[in-house]
Amino acid sequence: MIIQAKNYISTGFGSNDAKTISNLIDEMLQKEESITIDFSGIDFYCTYFFNRGFTFRLDTMSQEEYDSKIKVIGLNKTGTAAYSLSYDNSVDYFKIPLEMRKARNEEIAELVEELIN
Repeated sequence: MIIQAKNYISTGFGSNDAKTISNLIDEMLQKEESITIDFSGIDFYCTYFFNRGFTFRLDTMSQEEYDSKIKVIGLNKTGTAAYSLSYDNSVDYFKIPLEMRKARNEEIAELVEELIN
């Protein structure tokens, strides 16, 4: 099934947009359908959007399963770069053992805390 993202969101930027798209993907996956999201007409993106809306699924799906069930088309240059970064980082991140991920998450949390203060 092809979903026109612009019918549901105006940017690929924030958590509300990510949640909207993620819910659409979940509906199709529950029906065991493949889904293609067409982002034609959307201009603004960030990796956070793709992390929260798409690639977190690589924790529970194999890369092959993800690639066969979820496709993204119609991205502009910025969207393509943001999606690729999110996808590649998620593939690498979810390949490492859980304990190592927890340690990395703690390091990141400490860095963020330092930046905030």
